[in-house]
Amino acid sequence: MKFRQKLQPIDYAVIVGGPLVCLLIIWLGIRGIVGPPPRPNPVQLLHDNGVEIGATMTEVERKLGKPSRVQSQPDGSYWLIYTRTVLEASGSDSLDEATLELTPGGRVQSIRFDRSSPPVGATR
Repeated sequence: MKFRQKLQPIDYAVIVGGPLVCLLIIWLGIRGIVGPPPRPNPVQLLHDNGVEIGATMTEVERKLGKPSRVQSQPDGSYWLIYTRTVLEASGSDSLDEATLELTPGGRVQSIRFDRSSPPVGATR
C-alpha cells in the first residue's frame, strides 16, 4: 500500500528556503573572510575614460577617491596626481601615474599619463 501525502506550505518553505539560506550563509562567510571586492584603481579608471574633460573636482573625487598628491600651480590651477604600482613582466615594479590638471574654477582641463620604470639591471 502506497501512502502519499500532499505537501504542506511549510514543506515548500523548507524545500525552497533551505538551499537559499544555505547559499546566503556561504556567501556571507566568504565575504567575511575575503572582505569586500577591491575598489578599481583610479589610474585604471582614468585609462578607461572614467573622467571626462570638464568634470568638476567633486565628480572626480566621487569617481576616483582622494588623490595621492595635490599640487597647486602659480596661476591658481592645480594638479591631482593619482599613482599605482605595476609589476612588470621582468619582475620589477614601475610607477604608473595619472595627472589631472584642473582650472582655477575646479574643472578638469587635461589628463596626462606617465610610467616610470626602474633602471635596467636594478634589483629590489
